[in-house]
Amino acid sequence: MKKNIFTTLWIGLVFILNAQNGAYIEYKITSSKGNGGTMKMKYSEFGSSSVFNMLIPQMPGGGITMKSLSQKSKPEIIYLIDDKNKTYSETKRSDLATEDNTSYTVKKLGTEIVNGYKCTHALVTEGKESHEVWNTKDLVDFNKYAEEFKNNKRIGSAKREQALKAAGCDGLPVKTVHKGNAQEGDMTMELVKIEKKNFTKSDFELPAGYTKTEGGGMGVPKMKSQQEIMNMSEEEREKYMEEMKKMYGGGK
Repeated sequence: MKKNIFTTLWIGLVFILNAQNGAYIEYKITSSKGNGGTMKMKYSEFGSSSVFNMLIPQMPGGGITMKSLSQKSKPEIIYLIDDKNKTYSETKRSDLATEDNTSYTVKKLGTEIVNGYKCTHALVTEGKESHEVWNTKDLVDFNKYAEEFKNNKRIGSAKREQALKAAGCDGLPVKTVHKGNAQEGDMTMELVKIEKKNFTKSDFELPAGYTKTEGGGMGVPKMKSQQEIMNMSEEEREKYMEEMKKMYGGGK
């Protein structure tokens, strides 16, 4: 999977590791190359879950679907669920630890209202690629979400979040635009819904009858961290994309 899509995916994984109580968050994803999808996340005192669905016309099978689950009783484990084959695999949070050697430059561009939220607009540059981000603290429970980033320095890009905070641009992402990938095009992710919800423990249990598989499932290596993917060559990312398609393909 290419870098932009995996960056979007890891936002979801960052959120689900140490869930907060009773919230549902939904993002929509669009690309200038015609790709599109959604990310839907649930958080509660019992755990959290994320469903990432990306339609990619140029990919065999038409896209990728990935379901992740974290339970409060086992905070070090991320479960990756494959509904197609009724299997699941386990990944330890510690296995995803990696050093981020990327240099992030953050420039504050101003304050804007996006989708009804007061946001700080910033430009984040990393090498030849860049992100425009609109982050908000205009939420009653913002401090809970901010704590999630603080507690998950080994996942995703804590270094990037630290750079945003240092520039006074941190917050819950309301909109992001990732530029600089010629093949994939500009990718936009927008918050479309956030609401308080009541969940039960059963909402965060593994599906009945599913079989555990080793590694990433169906013989595919374990899920790589965002930084490992960023450090891949284009050829290595293409190969990894095919492996992930075999595991999660479908785009339903």
